[in-house]
Amino acid sequence: MWRETPAGLRVLWLALWSVGVVLLGLGWWGDQAGFWSSKPFITNVFSSLTAVLFGVPLALIVLQRLGLTQAEAVEARAAQRLATTVVEDLASAAPRLHPGPLSDLRDAEAELLKVERAAQEAIRQWDSTQDEESLRALRELVSGGTLDKALADFRSAIKPGRQAVPVVAEVSAHWSFLNTTVRSRLLETGGTWLAPPLAAQIDEMVQLVRADPYMDGWLRDLDMAIRRFHTASDLSTALRHLWTQLEIGYELAEAVNQLSDLTAQASRVLTSSSH
Repeated sequence: MWRETPAGLRVLWLALWSVGVVLLGLGWWGDQAGFWSSKPFITNVFSSLTAVLFGVPLALIVLQRLGLTQAEAVEARAAQRLATTVVEDLASAAPRLHPGPLSDLRDAEAELLKVERAAQEAIRQWDSTQDEESLRALRELVSGGTLDKALADFRSAIKPGRQAVPVVAEVSAHWSFLNTTVRSRLLETGGTWLAPPLAAQIDEMVQLVRADPYMDGWLRDLDMAIRRFHTASDLSTALRHLWTQLEIGYELAEAVNQLSDLTAQASRVLTSSSH
């Protein structure tokens, strides 16, 4: 308590107690000398003044501490209410990143991962063998309908384009505010913040989505990569370009899919701590 007391109040406390000690000594001397025996009024005034000099500083410190504690409690409740509001807004915005069926999004994620892994394996085999047969599995996935279905499911679930931009901006803004301003206020007031792994996951997913607010840039690049894969003489470079775009698409589908669950978890954590 003493360390948290303002310097000015500490000086006043010491000054008043010093005077009080002096008066206490004078009072004791007066008792010994019989000085107060014929002066009842002055005796009462003197003893009251001495008591005030000891009591007032202590009362000021206690009241100051009580006021500070109450102010901190009010600030903590305000920070918690703000956190609850922002995280609920974030959790309600995240599912709108995929206005289409969630099942299509999950199918797109799984199918893109399958083709991406095939491209990765094709690169490994092609670099070591330069054998056209090493590309057969990838060509079947690219030309046999698997990739086309993945892209159709992605478009059905996410509906990339201009209409995606406002939702991406909303999710990004809510998370940025929550992860900076709200986080600081919660920690300063002793509130509960998200576990580091959960916060890191959300941040990573938001960064992936924010990288392409239209969520369709990789589709155009993938189309070019597919054409190069079918026609280019430098297959090593074409394979890597194709794999890069497939990886971007898979990570984007994964991010959109996971953000709904991750933000819901964050909402449960921050809202439960307010009760």
